Amino acid sequence: MKIRYLLAAVSIMLFCFSMGPAQNVEEVQNLLTDIDAWVTSDTVKIKAFIDSTNAVAKETLKSSEYWDKVEGDLSFLLGIDLITSPQIDNTGRIYFMMRLTGDQSALFHVDEPMGWPIQVTPNNWPKEGIIISAYAVHPSGDFMIVRTNKFGDEMHDLWRFERDGSFKPLLVSRERRYYGPIYDEENPEHFFLFIMQGPNIHVAEYNMTTGALDTLYHEPGAFYAIDYYDGKILLYRSISFSETQLAMYDIATQEVTDLTDLTQINNAVFTGAGQVLLLTSAESTEKEFMKFCLIDLAKPKEYKVIYDPMMEADGMTFNRETGVVIAVLNKDGYSTLKGFDLEGNDIAVPKTDIGVISEYAASAITSNDYDDYVFSFTSPTTPPTAFYFKLGENRPQQIGKVSTFGFDFSDIEVDVIRYESEDGTMIPSLIYKPADIIRDGGNPAIIQYHGGPPSQSRPYFQRNIAFALSQGFIVMFPNVRGSTGYGPAWEEADNREGRFAALKDAEGAIDYLINEGFSSPDKIAIWGGSYGGYTVNWLAGNASDKIACVVSQIAVSDFEHNLEYTGVQTFIEGYEKEYGKRGSDLLVKLSPIYYAGDVNVPVFFKTGFYDPRVPPSDSRRFASVLKKMGKDVLLYEEMEAGHGGSSKEQVIWDLTSSYVFTMMHVMD
Repeated sequence: MKIRYLLAAVSIMLFCFSMGPAQNVEEVQNLLTDIDAWVTSDTVKIKAFIDSTNAVAKETLKSSEYWDKVEGDLSFLLGIDLITSPQIDNTGRIYFMMRLTGDQSALFHVDEPMGWPIQVTPNNWPKEGIIISAYAVHPSGDFMIVRTNKFGDEMHDLWRFERDGSFKPLLVSRERRYYGPIYDEENPEHFFLFIMQGPNIHVAEYNMTTGALDTLYHEPGAFYAIDYYDGKILLYRSISFSETQLAMYDIATQEVTDLTDLTQINNAVFTGAGQVLLLTSAESTEKEFMKFCLIDLAKPKEYKVIYDPMMEADGMTFNRETGVVIAVLNKDGYSTLKGFDLEGNDIAVPKTDIGVISEYAASAITSNDYDDYVFSFTSPTTPPTAFYFKLGENRPQQIGKVSTFGFDFSDIEVDVIRYESEDGTMIPSLIYKPADIIRDGGNPAIIQYHGGPPSQSRPYFQRNIAFALSQGFIVMFPNVRGSTGYGPAWEEADNREGRFAALKDAEGAIDYLINEGFSSPDKIAIWGGSYGGYTVNWLAGNASDKIACVVSQIAVSDFEHNLEYTGVQTFIEGYEKEYGKRGSDLLVKLSPIYYAGDVNVPVFFKTGFYDPRVPPSDSRRFASVLKKMGKDVLLYEEMEAGHGGSSKEQVIWDLTSSYVFTMMHVMD
C-alpha cells in the first residue's frame, strides 16, 4: 500500500536539515568515546553512576516546595482500584485482573456478576517482583495458565493454576521467553506456544503430564503462533509494524502455506469450517479501514469481505460453536460493539456507555462456547471495570465494582480536536482543560506523546488527570501520523522518511497550544515514554525554543545503539523497515542524541534497569552527553523495573517526580 503524504514528508525533511537545528555528530561521537567505554559493560562504574544520578535526582526533586503536596495527592489517587482483562469459562465462572489499594494486579474469579471475588494468584508475588503479563483460562474451567515476568524483564514464565487454587510453575527461565498457551481442546493436557530466545522464535508443543517440550517449527524473522484447530496452527508474521502476513503450519505434514500476501492484519482465527476469519487491509483502498474477511484454506490469498466497519476495529472475539463475531469498533478513541455472523448478517448486541472497551486488542472482549461475553470498560470519569452479557440481552451487567474513596471524577471533560501540522494535515488529539480556562497564554500545559508508534491515546480513565486539572494544567494527547485508530494509511505514514512528518505533527501540538492562546513556551512541558520518549527527545533538540522542560522515559535517543543492545532481537528487522537500515544516514538523522547541542531546556530522563526493549544505557548515554555539554539534566534509573514500573511505590514515585519536575519549571 502506498504511504500517504510521502512528498510532504520529504519536503519537511529537507526543511529540517537546511534551516532547522544542526546535528552535532562529530562532537557527540567524540564525547561518546569515553562514555561507551563503560556504559554497557563496566558493572562497577554503572552501579556507581546510577547511585550518583539517582541521589541527585531525589535530592533535587524532594527538596522542591511542591514535593509533599504532590506526593500526598497522587498517593491517594493512585490507590484507586481497577478491574481489567476478564475471561469466562464454559461453567460460567468469570476471571479478571484486579488491583487493590493501588498495588500490582492479582487474578480473581467470581461465579456470578457482582459475586464475592476470590483471589487466585498469591499475595507475595508483587513483593518478589513477579508481574502477571497475561493469562488464559481453559474452556473447561479446570485450570488456567498464567504468564509472568520479573521486575518487568519480559522473560516470560508460565504457571498452571488449578480450579481449587493450587498452582505450580511449568516453564521458568531467565534465558527464554514463553508465550502461550494456545489450547487443543481435544487434548487438555497439551498446549501450543511460541518461544523467543535471542533472535530466534520457535513454535512448540508442551505436555503438562510429562513435562515434554517439543519444538515443531522455526523460520527466520519475527513470527508468532496465534490459533490452533484440527492439527493446524495459524502463524502471524510481523515484517514490520505495518507489514504482516498470515500463514498456516500443518503439524502432520510439517508444511507451511502462506494464506495472505504482505498486508496489515489485526486478529485472525480458524472458523472450524475450513476457513480463517481475519481483520485485514488486503481488500481496502488507501483511504479505507481494515475489513473483516474470510479466507478458504483451499484457496489462499482469495478474500471474501463479510463486514466493512468503515472505522477502526480494535479487535474481535469469534465463537466457533455458534459462528458469532463480536467486534469492538473505535471512533476517535471511543468504543462500540458490533455483532455479525460469517455471512455478514447483523446480530443484536448490547449498547454500552460512552467510553473505551479495553485498550488492548487481544483482550478487548472474550467469550465462552455458550455466547456469554465479558469485556473491560473505562471512560474519563469511570475507573476500569468489567461487564458481562448473554447474547440477546439489551444491557451488560457489571461484574465487579471498584472504590473511588469518595473522590468525584465527574467534572473531568475531554475534547477530541484536530490541529494543523506544518504540511496542512489535520492531526487528531485529545485535550483536557480546567473548567475555568482563560486563553491568555498563561496556563501551564503538558503534552504527552504515546508509545508505539502504532498505538493511540484514548479517552480512558487516568487517575493523575484529576490532579493535573486541579493544578490548572491543560493536558494534551496527540495521535500523530503512525498512530493506530485512523486506518492503515495513517499508521504507515511515518515509515522511514515519513517520520519527519510525524515529528512535525508532534511539534504542531506545541504550536496549537501557543497559537490558540492556551499556553506559552515557558509554560509547556512535554512528556513521553518509549516511542513517546523518543518523540520528546527529538523535540528537545529541535523545538527547545517552544517548551519549558522535557520528561523522557524509557526512551530511544540513538537508533544504532538501541538496535545493537536491545534485549528483543526479533524486533530488529522490523525496526529497520520502519526507521532505516543500520549504518544508514537516515538513522543518524533521526537520532535525537546528535542534536544534543541544541537542547536548551531542562530534561529529566527516567529508565528501568531491566528494560528489555530500550536498553537503559541509551538514556545513560544521552544524559551523559548533555551533562558534558553543560546542559540541565536529571537522570533516574529504577533498579527493580523494566519497560515501566513494577510496583505501586514505583508508579507513585514516577508520576510524583514527573509532576514536581514539571511544576518546578512551568509554575510561577
